[in-house]
Formats: sequence, structure tokens, C-alpha cells
Amino acid sequence: MKWKYYLGALLVFVVLLGLYVYSLSGERYTYHIPFSPYTITLPLAIWFVIPVLLFFIIIVCLRLGGIYRMWRRENKYKNDYKLLLEQIENQLLDKKVSLKQPSMDCYKRLSILLDNLTFGVKEGVLAKSGESRLDELLEILGDLKKGKDVNLKRFSLPNNSSFMRQNTFNQIENDEKFALEVLKKSHFDNEYKQAAFKKILDKGATKDIKHFLSEVKMNKDLADTMLGMCYAKKIQLNNEEIAKLCKEVEYTKEDYLHLAQKIKKCYEPGLWVSLFENLANEDEKAEMAYFYVLLDLEMLDEAKERLNTYPQNEFLKIRAYLDLKSVGKKYPLELFLLD
Repeated sequence: MKWKYYLGALLVFVVLLGLYVYSLSGERYTYHIPFSPYTITLPLAIWFVIPVLLFFIIIVCLRLGGIYRMWRRENKYKNDYKLLLEQIENQLLDKKVSLKQPSMDCYKRLSILLDNLTFGVKEGVLAKSGESRLDELLEILGDLKKGKDVNLKRFSLPNNSSFMRQNTFNQIENDEKFALEVLKKSHFDNEYKQAAFKKILDKGATKDIKHFLSEVKMNKDLADTMLGMCYAKKIQLNNEEIAKLCKEVEYTKEDYLHLAQKIKKCYEPGLWVSLFENLANEDEKAEMAYFYVLLDLEMLDEAKERLNTYPQNEFLKIRAYLDLKSVGKKYPLELFLLD
């Protein structure tokens, strides 16, 4: 019931009570205030009305106290619920923030349980919860997982956040112009530059490849892709550039050997020999691959001459292969190449 109805009912009741008492007796009554020389003289009807008013004031105070307690409890629920939503958002975004525990015990226990969990976004269509900020975040993270570039600015993530990094990788993958911008600007770290360079390689933008080669610290995947394009004649690298590339990504003995086997059909014998001679001179790890090229082409004299520059206890399998070859024995060359 609204307060105006309470006040209206009280006013009517007080007026009727006062009139009724006054109709019975119009006398006045004097009240001596305890421990004081003062007195109060009022009509008898007023003295009957005063307790009713005092009782009403007490009821109003109790009612207001109850409303205040309900208001405080409701605010606690709202604040605790808001804290839980913030906690879910922070955990979804992997934000390293201190846990703010709710004030109410039921929410506090729930907060601790949530803190022990790791959240992720399931695939497929997501049901709407009605919490617009979290619904938007879940949709964004789902799109991010699908490889789309999204807008994460409103969630105030640091640049080194895994989600910000993934979003940058997605943007590189989806936008060739942005990939070129990444290669041009120095503030992007090498992982971004590698992804951007891979994008340029995949798109076959051969005019940009050599231009940005010095901007990227290469890895084996990029080197393999570049060398694949080289022996497919999509780009041209001279022997020195190939040797520098292989050495930069720290090709192993096995890597050089696999490279020799891959480009066997793509290179003319003379170019094949020249390339691996250069590689072996630049990096001793390519020596076995060079022997493979020489022996595969039956250049036995050149292989023996090269072998004589090493101590007798090195390249024993190559020596064994040549000895067997000299007595007419034939075995697959690959058996003698790797340990």
C-alpha cells in the first residue's frame, strides 16, 4: 500500500477519534512533566489522539527500517552478481587480476568454485543469456577461434594477451595489406613478421618476397616454403642466398639431405652439384648431402677427392659405400647416408 493511503487513513481515524472523544467530554487535562516545573494542558480529545500518533510513528519507523534492510540486501545481491559477471569475463579473457570475493556466503562459495575452473567457448550457435556484455564477448571469442579478426578494444586487453596476439595473427591471415604493413613496421615482433611473410609466400607475391627477406628472422617452415618456391622456379635465389638461408634457420644434416633429395628432379645436374658444393663449403652439416649428390650422379672421383680431405675415421659409411662400389657391389645409397 502506498504511503499516501496510510497517511490518509490515519488522518481520517485521528479526526474521527478526536471528534468522538470531544463529543463525550470537552474537558481539558493538565499533565505535569516529571522532574520539571512545567505542565501541559490540552483538551482530553487531544490526549487520546497522541498515543495513536506515537504508535503510528513507531510503525512507520519499523517499516522504514525493514525497507532499508531489504534495500541493503538487494544491493548486496546486485553487487555480488556484478562481481561474478566480472569474474567470468576476466577468466574468459585470461586476465590476471586479484579475485574480488562477493560479500554473501552463497555467492562467495560460487566465486571460489568458478575460480578453480578454466573457461572456453563451445563451437556452434551460442544461446543468449541476456547479459549483453558477456554474450557479445562469447560471440567475439567464438569468431576469434574461427579465424576471424574481431574488435577487442572495449575489453581493455594488454597487447601481449593471447587473444590480442591471436587476433593479430587472424588479421594477418585475412588481410594481405595488413600483412605488408606488419612487415614494414618495426614495432611488430618477429612472430607476427613470420606469419606475415608466410602470408606473402602463400599468396605468391614474388615481387615482395626478396624486398622483405631482411625484415624477418626466418624459421625452418618459412625456409622450406621459400626453397620449395625456389626449386619450383617461382622465385630465384642464388647459391649464396640459399646457403645463408639454410644456415640462418640452423639446418641439420638430415635437413640438408632431405633438401638434396627434394630438388633432385628440379635442378640440372651441374646446378645441383654447384649448389651443394657451396652449401658444404658454408656449413659442414651439408657435407653428407654433398656426398649424396656426388654419389647419386656417379661422380666417384670427385667424392673420393673430397673424402681425402677428411681424416680416415670420418664418413666411414661413405668410405664403405665406395669400397663396395669398387668391387662391383650395389646397394641403395640411402643406407649409407644417415647414422
